Amino acid sequence: MTTSCAPPGAAPDGLTQQGWRRSVDTHFAHPARVGNRAGRTAVDVSLALLHRAVSLVDDLAGLTGAAEFATVALAGLGELIGCDVATYSEIGQQVHYTDHPRGALDHAPLGAFAAHVHEHPLINHYRHTGDSEALRISDLVSRHQFRRLGLYAEFYRHVPTGHQLAVTLAEPGARVVGIALSRAHREFSDTDRAVLSALRDPLLSALRRAEQRARRSPLSGRPGLATLTERELQVLDLAAAGHTNDAIARGLGLSPRTVAKHLEHVYRKLGVGNRAAASWLAAGQNQPSRMSSVVRSTLSSSAN
Repeated sequence: MTTSCAPPGAAPDGLTQQGWRRSVDTHFAHPARVGNRAGRTAVDVSLALLHRAVSLVDDLAGLTGAAEFATVALAGLGELIGCDVATYSEIGQQVHYTDHPRGALDHAPLGAFAAHVHEHPLINHYRHTGDSEALRISDLVSRHQFRRLGLYAEFYRHVPTGHQLAVTLAEPGARVVGIALSRAHREFSDTDRAVLSALRDPLLSALRRAEQRARRSPLSGRPGLATLTERELQVLDLAAAGHTNDAIARGLGLSPRTVAKHLEHVYRKLGVGNRAAASWLAAGQNQPSRMSSVVRSTLSSSAN
């Protein structure tokens, strides 16, 4: 990744110094498949887009668990690249997913996806190759071929998804972990693909750190707290910090009713009867999970 610009202090002919600075582009090099040959091509992205990408990488630091990673990564990528629906999926013998916007797939026929997942061009490609680059469905099959699949007829046309860009976050094998961005009408550009490819390694590193942090969380190591799910630990962590149910709901992309249900489960598992007692048990830990700036800003604004 290189940045092209004129010598220090100089502006190209026809541009003011201020205008030149706004025009500086960053070049991403990524594989381009031409026939059977793999080459390298460069695409230009603005410094503004680069700064937003760096900001997303910063947001991913310090997260705890795959669920929190998914919440932050999907929101950030949706804003950075642009899509109608973004999903983080773990696909093996069962399919687990997180969607953004939250609830976007609530009315989708998920059983049909599981039944036809073996037809998915991107999942099959990542499952059987060591490719770590972001790819569009159209990089592998034509639009006509995609729409002839049972996967499209039974699932994607209900979402709807006309175009998809994805990247894998796991080694090749039977289990595929990845992020997919979907649009109904507009194809993803080469720049979109290059940006997601450039972010693949930071995304993978952030996911691994988040999973490691969840396994050694001080909360999960305390008696009784080890029985809580990752989401229950997140809700308890925020409740113990003094946030209201409404603020927690906005920060985690849940409904207040769902937050209340999580707290009910927490009380039952910990053998306590109220929020204060549960918070007291959590108070002994000295390293509460660090929420991303996306969640922190939401929680802070709710307090104003």
